[in-house]
Amino acid sequence: MGIEINLRDEVRTADEQKLGVAQALFHRTGDVDPELQLYATYLEVGDFDYGETFFVPTDFITDSRADTKQIALSKTRDEAITLTWNRMPDFVAHGQYRKEALPE
Repeated sequence: MGIEINLRDEVRTADEQKLGVAQALFHRTGDVDPELQLYATYLEVGDFDYGETFFVPTDFITDSRADTKQIALSKTRDEAITLTWNRMPDFVAHGQYRKEALPE
């Protein structure tokens, strides 16, 4: 991926809204097919303001800045909701993943 993600980095959408903070990475152990929205890796994002958890496919991370501890996404907050990133992916719900803790 080439982008550094640390625990509690702030995740911001393309429309500059705070989605939450980085919690962990979930790697799919089954079939990957982005055309079917079966992405290889998802970033778990905790939104403590609204009590939601988002699972953002890392394909949509455009930038990471260590100096501001921010991660930028290519989608807006409304798009994240429309894409149901606020729902746990099936592969996570069924335990078909490898979880990666993020460095602090």
